Amino acid sequence: MIISVASGKGGTGKTTVAVSFALAARYCQFIDYDVEAPNADIFLKPDIKNIKKVSIKQPYFLTDTGNDFSKCAEFCHYNAIAVIGSEVIFYPELCHGCGGCLLVGPEGAVREKDVVVGEVAKGFTTPGIDFLKGNLIPGSMRTTTLQNELEKMLNKSGLVIIDAPPGNSCSMVMSVKNSDYCILVTEPTPYGFNDLLISMEVLEGLKVPYGVIINRDGVGDSAIEDYCTERNIRVHLKIPNDIEIAKIYSQGGTLLDYDSSYGEKFGIILKVIERISIGEADNHN
Repeated sequence: MIISVASGKGGTGKTTVAVSFALAARYCQFIDYDVEAPNADIFLKPDIKNIKKVSIKQPYFLTDTGNDFSKCAEFCHYNAIAVIGSEVIFYPELCHGCGGCLLVGPEGAVREKDVVVGEVAKGFTTPGIDFLKGNLIPGSMRTTTLQNELEKMLNKSGLVIIDAPPGNSCSMVMSVKNSDYCILVTEPTPYGFNDLLISMEVLEGLKVPYGVIINRDGVGDSAIEDYCTERNIRVHLKIPNDIEIAKIYSQGGTLLDYDSSYGEKFGIILKVIERISIGEADNHN
């Protein structure tokens, strides 16, 4: 079973919740899909055993051959190549590494090279958490390339907890699309409510069942809870707005360090999700 934890905006406590699920489960695969800013390892403290470099193919052009590379520019739908006279201007941040310019360009005058865009790290946290994370090189825009590498390592035979990147862009969709269930973490503020609605729309389009956890309960109003009640959307948990949680979090601690009963609470939620995923309970959305 694959459970993803997502949020429409950053700073809602998404990683806090994802880590809590992993600690409650004790035996699972945890994948930090937020490759632009992975930080779950701060809290799970895995022993990293393996780091693999991830690279893509990028073209380079032998312009001193006197060949015409205009067909390469015409072929590239991402506008990564511009040809002005005999000069080729290449924008690597726009290149998707499709190899098309080798096919349509002058034979032998377009070559490829490997460019490292990030790395994937594997580790382990006791008693039985297999940990994976992607780490994008600063300046690189190849987020989905690293996420594709992580996807290849999904252990679909067991429980998988995915910490998705914040927002509702392509990287979030990549993270949740294989999920059996998604937890949306939000905060009871107008911004939190607005971005939650967008996330719900994304998941409904993907046909991924979901529920909600409200973090920092007490800072705003009851609009989110009222909305979920009216539409029969399950609110699994409300986490209080307590400065002690923030203090523990800032020191690399977890909700279970704040209150050990959260281990049982998240364990119960896991059992509810399991029943939902096998059709024994209403999915409430």
